[in-house]
Amino acid sequence: MMTALGLLAALGALGAGAWMHAEARRVTVEREELALERLPRSFDGLRLFFISDIHRRVVPSRLVEACRQAGGADLVLVGGDLREKRVPLSRTRDNIRTLFRIAPVYAVYGNHDYDDDARELEVMLREEGVRMLVNEHVVLEQPDGSAVRLAGVDDPRTRRDRLHEALAPSAAGTADNRAEPFTLLVAHDPSIATRLDGGRVDLILSGHTHGGQIVLPLLGPLLRSASVVQFRRGWFSLPACRADGIRPLLFVSCGFGTSKMPLRLLAPAQTHLFVLRSAASVAPVSIPDGSMKP
Repeated sequence: MMTALGLLAALGALGAGAWMHAEARRVTVEREELALERLPRSFDGLRLFFISDIHRRVVPSRLVEACRQAGGADLVLVGGDLREKRVPLSRTRDNIRTLFRIAPVYAVYGNHDYDDDARELEVMLREEGVRMLVNEHVVLEQPDGSAVRLAGVDDPRTRRDRLHEALAPSAAGTADNRAEPFTLLVAHDPSIATRLDGGRVDLILSGHTHGGQIVLPLLGPLLRSASVVQFRRGWFSLPACRADGIRPLLFVSCGFGTSKMPLRLLAPAQTHLFVLRSAASVAPVSIPDGSMKP
């Protein structure tokens, strides 16, 4: 009897391990449409492919195809942790080249990007044409003069973030709000949401938490860092930091790779295709090909 029970337990453990490995290796693009109050009409239909926490994984060609089947993207946004300790630089370079097959790439650094020599990573990313957002922003403009501010901060976990620098005033304006453009902020760690300090942001995309990576039924995630406890995964409506009362939206991805072990449970690997919609738009407005390049 004990032998039979032991065999069943072993088979159960093998089955669970196989399931957890499959969740960690999943390749999927989750498509969502976002209605955003301050997004200019001329940006209605902007498509953003978001991937975070690649770590040791190889970005496969089938992810490019999956994104194309979902409608394609105008920009690729990488939410940090493009690598971790002892990941060959050549693998990270190949991953970046694969992402460029989707669209121009903008990225921020995560804590694991500093595990090894950050200088060689910086040089490689520059060589490959990645637009790094290190406590700064770029302005995406349309022919009608409307604009979106795309901002990024350095890794919040290691306190390299300088949000006030990333959101420093520029000449950008929008047809709807000349004083302050619609602002999309990319930050590796969602803890940045607790440090906005009046910074005017409309949408934040982040990762870092891995969704808990291993989440036990009834008990919750094994990992219980402050970010996991407060912002484990999904959508969060933050307190209003604007006089108009508009509440920033925060999205936290489970990420594409894993830390420590290549296993996930109830927090499967994911990437995202966000289609931005202007609440003021009556009908979608097409975006000219190539208009969002770095």
